[in-house]
Amino acid sequence: MLMTQITLNVENKAILPHLKKILNAIDGVTIAPAKRKKRIPGIEEAFEDVRAGKIRHYDNVDDLFRSIGI
Repeated sequence: MLMTQITLNVENKAILPHLKKILNAIDGVTIAPAKRKKRIPGIEEAFEDVRAGKIRHYDNVDDLFRSIGI
């Protein structure tokens, strides 16, 4: 069975219990738990940048300054 999924963004958290109660009363409607984005530690994020080629290497600080026009 193919289900249609709708995402709702609710600014006022105070209405969530009422909204959930209304939605649960409708036959065939279920509420899926919210998916939280996995937090990536800083070092892992840095390794991802390296793998993606988002870094630059300079032999010394003079090369760095020269590359940015200083």
